[in-house]
Amino acid sequence: MAEKEPRTTWQTGPIRDARGRSVGQLDPVIMHLSRRHDAIPPEPLRAIAQDVGIGMTRANRIAFWAGVVCLVCLCIALVILLVRLERGTIGLGKFVRSLLPYGGIWIAPYAFWMGTRGVRFQRITKVMLDHRRCPHCGYDIRGLPADETDGATVCPECGCAWLLPVESCRRPA
Repeated sequence: MAEKEPRTTWQTGPIRDARGRSVGQLDPVIMHLSRRHDAIPPEPLRAIAQDVGIGMTRANRIAFWAGVVCLVCLCIALVILLVRLERGTIGLGKFVRSLLPYGGIWIAPYAFWMGTRGVRFQRITKVMLDHRRCPHCGYDIRGLPADETDGATVCPECGCAWLLPVESCRRPA
């Protein structure tokens, strides 16, 4: 079995290349902010990070604050239930059953947050391919030939296959 490569701090979650292989994705914003220029030179990295955007989207902020509100509600409910358990007004079974609805409150913000992360991953992939950089390793894939069978350009550095946009509005970096 092949060993998994270690996940670095500047990689976001998994994405799929053009051939369906699950790979890690570079986060150009984190790389730019932490001045990690080992995969992409400074000037192209700055342009990519500016195109991706640094701030949180509105949907991410909503999911974050919904999660904070849920956490506060859960903490308050836990304190109330623990006080009632200590005083003996409820039993342990009722205590556990009382926590179940509060655990369910976390499902909606979590699902929303994960959905917005997926949108960000797609945006990063699109911008990286517009700049002709491999989203997995940052290698410059400009000028590489596309495979005849599926039209994907294979990165010689990491072996990921990417369908490049037909015409890019970006200047070569």
